[in-house]
Amino acid sequence: MHVSVSVSRYDRLDELLTRIAVARQRPSWRNRILDRSGPVTNPSTLRVLRAVEQSQQAGGASIGDVAEFMAVEHSTASRSVGAVVAAGLVTKAYAADDQRRCTLVLTDEGRRALETVTDRRRELVAETIADWPDANVDTLVDLLDRLAERFERPAVR
Repeated sequence: MHVSVSVSRYDRLDELLTRIAVARQRPSWRNRILDRSGPVTNPSTLRVLRAVEQSQQAGGASIGDVAEFMAVEHSTASRSVGAVVAAGLVTKAYAADDQRRCTLVLTDEGRRALETVTDRRRELVAETIADWPDANVDTLVDLLDRLAERFERPAVR
């Protein structure tokens, strides 16, 4: 099904989404969220911790789950997980019946580090839109939720 809508509308939306993604990758944004002297020093570590946390809530985390969450190849996720395990933020236990399978679990330090960074992220977002009316924030959340759900659907050709 092809939808015919003004190209400029889609261009504008795509540009705005890109601007937000780029802004959140800038050092000024990351430096306010990450702690260069703490355990979460880079975005990759944060993404692994978030992936493990979300997968744990669904019953267990694997390297495949981390790869899916981070939208990277299994080998890339494996290297990222290895660094986070070495930092003591996640434990990795192998299945007794298959040494290729492992379960990832946040350590207490990993959980505390993730909570700290999550609090910083929330505070930064709240500061950014502090002068917005609550109704506008609620509308934005609803619309972004719908958009995210659509983006997360498998692409259909």
